[in-house]
Amino acid sequence: MRRSNAEILQNFQGMVQCKTVSGAELAKINFNEFYRLHRYLEQTYPLIHQNLTREVIGKASLLFHWQGDGTSEVLPIALMAHLDVVPVGDLAKWQHDPFSGDILDGYIWGRGTGDTKCQIVAQMEAIEELLRQGYKPPYDIYLCYGHNEEIVADGDVSGAQQIVTLLKDHGVVLGCVIDEGGTVVDGKMLGVVSRIAVIGVAEKGSVHVELSVSDIGGHSSTPKASTALGRVARAAVAVEEHPMPARLLPLVEETLRILAPEMGKLAPVLSDAAANWPLLQQYLQQSPTTNAMIRTTMAVTMAQGSAQANILPERASMTVNCRLLPGDTMDTLIDYLKSIVDPEVEVKVLSGKNPSPVSPTDTAPMRLMRQLITEQFPNTLITPYLVMGGTDSGKYYPICDNVYRFAPFYFDAETIPTMHSVNERMLSSGFDKAVTFYREFIEQYPNQS
Repeated sequence: MRRSNAEILQNFQGMVQCKTVSGAELAKINFNEFYRLHRYLEQTYPLIHQNLTREVIGKASLLFHWQGDGTSEVLPIALMAHLDVVPVGDLAKWQHDPFSGDILDGYIWGRGTGDTKCQIVAQMEAIEELLRQGYKPPYDIYLCYGHNEEIVADGDVSGAQQIVTLLKDHGVVLGCVIDEGGTVVDGKMLGVVSRIAVIGVAEKGSVHVELSVSDIGGHSSTPKASTALGRVARAAVAVEEHPMPARLLPLVEETLRILAPEMGKLAPVLSDAAANWPLLQQYLQQSPTTNAMIRTTMAVTMAQGSAQANILPERASMTVNCRLLPGDTMDTLIDYLKSIVDPEVEVKVLSGKNPSPVSPTDTAPMRLMRQLITEQFPNTLITPYLVMGGTDSGKYYPICDNVYRFAPFYFDAETIPTMHSVNERMLSSGFDKAVTFYREFIEQYPNQS
């Protein structure tokens, strides 16, 4: 028996009510809320916990293994999401309590509804349903739920990386990974009439770079012509005035070609992006969203000088968050920054990761995803795309070539801006469709060629 959308939502409410907030300071994370969520999942999905093995990895990540009967030679799959959510921000601006799971006005409200507990509920509902029907997979299936995707706290270790290390040590090679990153969106946001399903096949790298200058300091009543902070500020201005060169990735070229027929007067330009690159570059760099598709971006986000207004800083620094386009690396980024700032400015990587590889788009899992998207979301344009942010799935390339980022939900223009912001919410309809997507993917995956 299949659960109705209303029944799935009721189960989802309990997940949203668990306050699994991650943060930069490990000591301030309330892991009891993560363990509360663990217990809730065990109560809500008893068949999963009876028939799959479950391991708690690291502090609170979960790894489930559904062992197949061995009648298929296809490689295992991993369905992913993360248990943690970002802090709520300004509580006074929330229309509903951020951990209420209220269902009102066509939405389910709460932190983590879209990012990404919706995927957990849909994946677990799909497997619980298959178990009720007596289904036995002919291949292995993993559920991989990290506990600190949003931010790895000081002294902590990525739960996703620990899961990958464990799987690798056990000799596991995956045939497909499906994680967050893409979804079905209102095409009007991109000037397209149709709905668009975007499947992330790569993600940009993320690097925190520090620009710093040291000086002798002193009293602010007798300053030199320029302070350490002033010199760092000039370096920050240089970063903003000298963006890294734009490049047209084959992946972005494919995305534009697929969108071209829906883009009216822009169609001839987008259909052959390489030939029209000078004109297209001018157009794309006008919007922050499309500009990020064609270059490594650099944003000055933090500054620090002296501890008091009348003290000249002995050391001043600014932090630049950079998102690396595939083809760039942390090394090439540092070389570029050193070329545009004064030599006295120290340029140092604080933390970061390089861009992911680009997963192939002409594979059996990708074709199956396209088929199921068409079935669940008719009249939807489907395209691969470059994910601007980071996901846990980027860590899975050592054990999988086919890493895809797609959540089978429709996000309207109201819900997209609320992720990581106040009033996060999801449309309350469509959860049954997402369950069907995952169930059909699990059942049909061994039959693809």
